[in-house]
Amino acid sequence: MKDFIYAGVDPDGIPQSGKITAISQQQAIENLKARNFIVTKLEENSSVPLGDIIAKFRGVPAQEKIVFTRQLGTMINAGLPINQGLRILAEQTENSYFAGVIQDLVQQIDGGASLFDALTSHEKDFGRLYVSLIKAGEASGNLDIILDQLADTMEADSAFKGKVKGAMIYPVIILIVMFLVLGVMFLFVIPQLSALYDDLGAELPAMTKVLIFVSDLFTGYWWLGIGIGVGGYFGMKQLTKNPDVARNLAEANLKAPVFGKLGAQVQLASFTRTLAMLLKSGIPLLEALDIAKETMTNQIFKDALNEAADMVEKGKPLSVAIKHYDIFPALLAEMLAVGEQTGKVDDVLAKISTYFEAQASQKADNLASAIEPIVMVILGTMIGFIVVALIMPIYSLTSSF
Repeated sequence: MKDFIYAGVDPDGIPQSGKITAISQQQAIENLKARNFIVTKLEENSSVPLGDIIAKFRGVPAQEKIVFTRQLGTMINAGLPINQGLRILAEQTENSYFAGVIQDLVQQIDGGASLFDALTSHEKDFGRLYVSLIKAGEASGNLDIILDQLADTMEADSAFKGKVKGAMIYPVIILIVMFLVLGVMFLFVIPQLSALYDDLGAELPAMTKVLIFVSDLFTGYWWLGIGIGVGGYFGMKQLTKNPDVARNLAEANLKAPVFGKLGAQVQLASFTRTLAMLLKSGIPLLEALDIAKETMTNQIFKDALNEAADMVEKGKPLSVAIKHYDIFPALLAEMLAVGEQTGKVDDVLAKISTYFEAQASQKADNLASAIEPIVMVILGTMIGFIVVALIMPIYSLTSSF
């Protein structure tokens, strides 16, 4: 897609100018003509502002998509045409990249495409779940209702994940501060004290020698540490492309003490909430499973859901298929069985997601409360060791006079 700067006259005879996104100059002209514009000037915008580059790198934040979805649903419910509503939203958004995406949606719809068709070309920005639900909404004629439900689901998911992250933020901040303090000590403070001890000819205790040795490693080979860190990161990324390695890492994540169970509950909450909404929107079970499994980040869960989907395709109920895998809680299979018997699988899944959310939130709160004192003790011990190791030579020098 390219950006073009245009000038022309709108259908009311008012001079207009602005930016339009299109694949080619010809398509840009056709899109403007479709809006009954008389084009007087059109040229490709060769300069790309730094803000646009940053916005494109950031993509579309979840909160902006939530606001966009809710406002679009409200406009459609009020009887506003989709392209007109999108045009208003494109003008309102401050994210230049997202504004360009919305403008492209407008141009495609002006050219005769449906909202689903237009969104398909921006699936990487909106996600497969979003696009599939829009398709279901257009097919059923309830697009405004689907948009409202989608906004509610996205909002609940964002709030839930934000709560879990928020519970863990304090321990993370303490750890960051701890590493910053240690970095300053090893890179700046200890080398100066080491030089002072050398000038005074002080006899250094063993723990002080260890401290100075570590500081020398930091100051002399910091570049090697960065190289190992960067190399390790990219090396791990390459390794995880191997299916066997990725599966072993996923299994290790699930078995990790405390964090493994918390991560599993967070993923199960998102999965069941998403599957509930897809089924409620009228999307067939197999297609809904295929879409909802994308909310899972752990490969073990994805593989299990793929196999469960194969069983469902062969005629087995989802509750029976899920029961084959120990990674899914027994409660999930039991509640699904109840939903299948009563014909209310979507409602049951919504209740299960609420349960998983509550469990994960409680676990995150408890974990954060437990981690805080542990981190403080570790931080205090390390700082205490450094202080004692640095003071001991000074104490020896003063006591020798």
